[in-house]
Amino acid sequence: MKIQLFDSTALENLERAFSIRRIVFIEGQDVPEEDDFDGLDEIATHILAIDKTNYDNEKAVGTARFRVTEKHKDNSPKKIKLERFAVLEEARGKKIGQKMVEFALEKIQKKEEFKTIETIYLHAQLAAVSLYERCGFKKDGDIFEESGIMHYKMIYKV
Repeated sequence: MKIQLFDSTALENLERAFSIRRIVFIEGQDVPEEDDFDGLDEIATHILAIDKTNYDNEKAVGTARFRVTEKHKDNSPKKIKLERFAVLEEARGKKIGQKMVEFALEKIQKKEEFKTIETIYLHAQLAAVSLYERCGFKKDGDIFEESGIMHYKMIYKV
């Protein structure tokens, strides 16, 4: 399994990520397309998980993104939101989601530009709460609905 970061200028990888999101969220969970493709991909850092078991045909099987959602008064990053974690059905059960979360947290904590981050958070679908808890996230507040799916806000203390 190879996991990599990329930005919105890497069009081939972005299309691979969008394809996974379309399959998992729009087709699989009936999330409205305008909710998933919200115009924030351009300012996000993206993650792609690639199955390398067949070296002749590497397949993108998971994706996620993260972005700064709040800044300090000096314009340095204060909060980061992890979002759009999606793994293709045939690749589930292999800890790909957990590996992507751990990868994102590691990259955020090592990047000099994010040294001022105080909080990393996400909106976890109910089925994924235990995954995020294993990665160090804690529930914050009551359950809520987003795009027709029940979620908890979860926070990771940096």
